[in-house]
Amino acid sequence: MNSSHETRPLRVLMVHNHYLVRGGEDASFAAEVELLRSGGHQVETYVRDNEEIDQRGTLRTAVGTFWSRKSRREVAGILAEAEFDVMHVQNFFPLISPSIYGAAREAGVAVVQTMRNYRVLCANGLLMREGRNCERCLGRSVGWSGIRYKCYRESFAGSAAVVGMASWHRARGTWTREVDRFILAAELVRKKFIEGGFPEERMRVKPNVMPDLPGMKAGPRQRRAIYVGRISHEKGVDPLVDAWVDGALDIPLVIVGSGPLEAELKERARANPAITFAGRLPVEEACQAIAESELLILPTKCYETFGRTVLEAYAMGTPVISSRGTAPGDLVVEDRTGYLVDPGDAVGLEESVRRFFALPDNERREMGQRGLDHYRSNFGRKKNLELLISIYREAMAEAGRAYKQ
Repeated sequence: MNSSHETRPLRVLMVHNHYLVRGGEDASFAAEVELLRSGGHQVETYVRDNEEIDQRGTLRTAVGTFWSRKSRREVAGILAEAEFDVMHVQNFFPLISPSIYGAAREAGVAVVQTMRNYRVLCANGLLMREGRNCERCLGRSVGWSGIRYKCYRESFAGSAAVVGMASWHRARGTWTREVDRFILAAELVRKKFIEGGFPEERMRVKPNVMPDLPGMKAGPRQRRAIYVGRISHEKGVDPLVDAWVDGALDIPLVIVGSGPLEAELKERARANPAITFAGRLPVEEACQAIAESELLILPTKCYETFGRTVLEAYAMGTPVISSRGTAPGDLVVEDRTGYLVDPGDAVGLEESVRRFFALPDNERREMGQRGLDHYRSNFGRKKNLELLISIYREAMAEAGRAYKQ
């Protein structure tokens, strides 16, 4: 490992497994690569894509989830070509696997792992089952309930593969022996992983970085609320629509995104013409839509691992309503940058929306300004980069001690 002066730029191998449907994890991967490069650091990437699964077949994919020889061989080859300081893994599931940690160890490179979901604690990655938060497998050496309830895509075989992967690596000591630092995007997530048996002394909280979105303008504002995200049960879009329909809210609501509940909720929303569906939008267009709205609503029912959309709203000076006891909700300063409601509470959502739009215009604008100030003080890109580099240097020091033993 290179050990020259602490101020020098670092060389980082960023590792990520893309899902078929791009989402927040993919956006966070791209944003951190861009952030590091903008700060003068050298970043190379190793990426695999779930489009490979059709070619490989489900059986080979399941085996590779435990230990991918292909990924380890290819990562070892990249690390051998130059002198890297850190290998930062964003997502290794399902094609890359934790096998690559050993390649970094052999090359004398520090390992940092961002936990962007709860996959190694819960088969479906959400700590949720049947619409409710579920911790049956949390801290268990084997998550038998995940197999019993077919938590991974309602598949017994798929659930067994995911649970088996997590259990095998727990028994092997992979998480404690081969990762120098774990990054969690929120304090709530850190606590869940500690409950799940991960080493507390190696856990660091660093919020997700916002992408650099040049040309974003806040306004002109429209008197409307907006939701941006997946249209699914765990995201709480159904009680959101219920709030508008059952409460007969006449404030326009724009729902941006797509997902399994889309057709059902479009039919339900026909009862209130104030609701419109805008479909999926590119990040820049979604942020512009948030900037032109007076209120963002993120009524998630599950814990989540962060609240990226909350920060997008704050960066645009838009107040937020979100759910108590969740990572997005933890970003809301109640009565100052927005309001909190209980997960799944349609009546609470309705009351909070009415409360917000009953405020005088200047008080609504002030709430948005407080959100922008909160973002600038706590979540700006410069501060985020400094925190990321400090975690890298901790990992490098940890790895250096390990190599000397």
